Amino acid sequence: MSSTVHAILGRAIVLASTAVLTLSLLPVSAADSVDELADLSLRAWSGEPELLSEVYAPDAVHTATFYDRTTEYTGPDEIAWVAGYGGIEPLGPRIDIPAVDGEWRWASFGSLGGGTACLFHAVDGLLVRHDCIVPERSVDSRPKVGLADAEASAAIDDLAARLNDAWGRGTTVEKLAAVYAPDAVHTARHPGRTQSYTGPQEILSVAGFGSVNPIGDRVDFEAPEGELAWASAADVGGGSVCVFRAVDGMVTRHDCVLPVR
Repeated sequence: MSSTVHAILGRAIVLASTAVLTLSLLPVSAADSVDELADLSLRAWSGEPELLSEVYAPDAVHTATFYDRTTEYTGPDEIAWVAGYGGIEPLGPRIDIPAVDGEWRWASFGSLGGGTACLFHAVDGLLVRHDCIVPERSVDSRPKVGLADAEASAAIDDLAARLNDAWGRGTTVEKLAAVYAPDAVHTARHPGRTQSYTGPQEILSVAGFGSVNPIGDRVDFEAPEGELAWASAADVGGGSVCVFRAVDGMVTRHDCVLPVR
């Protein structure tokens, strides 16, 4: 190879390396709207993991809370490990939650784990938190589900209304025992910890704080015979999501994610 050709190739390699380095140092472009960010997030989790750095802030946190534990991932690189599994299938509409200027909050629901719910928080066009409830143990693998049929939704209408009436100031163990099974579990996942309550007596300690006001529409999931499953968003803690499961007309699990400590 002549010295001239060698020099040209050498300059080309240097220029190419500089270009790659320059791209890696460019600031991450933030989304211009919640619609754009939600779409990018769905694509990143459905086979385009290269988009994760356009979706999540460098110190963003994604958690998945199962019945037995919470898994946590920080930053796009760690989140890529779980996002690589893909297969996110949304069920029902996105629910936008009121937020201060410069921030976006929303809830969405999916088919994984028998029906999941996730709470999203974005600042300046990038996600800073993405917290999900997966209603199974971490070693389980429930099949994906679709939406419930009309008969199941009608049964959920009745149970959800009675459950909502049982929460609020002045409630009693008797009111709660009319909707919760004796060994029902209610959990509240806050950033950093999960609080758990078993049975109507323990659930009373939190159910009496005040009424729960829904945000947006409830999403009803398919469930095995004799069971009901649904999820909803509410105004608790500035915007939370809960996943419910019932057996023989009684709530057996009531798991929530709240954005406040």
